[in-house]
Amino acid sequence: MKINSREKRIIIIGICVAAAVMIYYAANLLLPNRESLAQDVSLKKKMLLKQRETLIREEYFKKRIEQYGARLEKEMALLLPGDNPNVAGAELQKILKDFADQSGVEITSKNILPERKVQDLLTRISVRIDTNCNLDQLVQFMAAIQNHEKYLKIEECMINGFRIQRRYEIRPSLTIAGYISSRVEPPQAEPATGI
Repeated sequence: MKINSREKRIIIIGICVAAAVMIYYAANLLLPNRESLAQDVSLKKKMLLKQRETLIREEYFKKRIEQYGARLEKEMALLLPGDNPNVAGAELQKILKDFADQSGVEITSKNILPERKVQDLLTRISVRIDTNCNLDQLVQFMAAIQNHEKYLKIEECMINGFRIQRRYEIRPSLTIAGYISSRVEPPQAEPATGI
């Protein structure tokens, strides 16, 4: 079968139309849409402006970080020394004994209560003491606790009073808490040793 010139023209035109349609769809698929391109450019401009603004304010942010670091160090100084609850409990008992001696309060019994994690970075150390004193001595003792340089808190105060002969005596029972840091330091990387 022989193809005449008219059929050849129709085939060539058909091939050209098919090629044009394929090029059109390929161009639409491969080249991004102008609207989405404009949105991407607009979004990236906004991000760039925010990053530029952040870089301009870098010194301000560095000063704020230094301020917060200094404040954190100041607040950490209010905690009991050490990170061991037993050592901190002993230190708290020593502080309470000193305050009791200064105010004339007699401590009849002391008991370290189990430590309790308060936040991610703090552990509460509590000591329960039973005392024998008069009201003025108790007030001095409690004021000394509240005004101490470390952050100490009187969590509970129960006062039992009774009469002996013609005078009243009180037997206060106090629970005093202090705090230690329970921040875990990241482990140091040990140098590799070649064998």
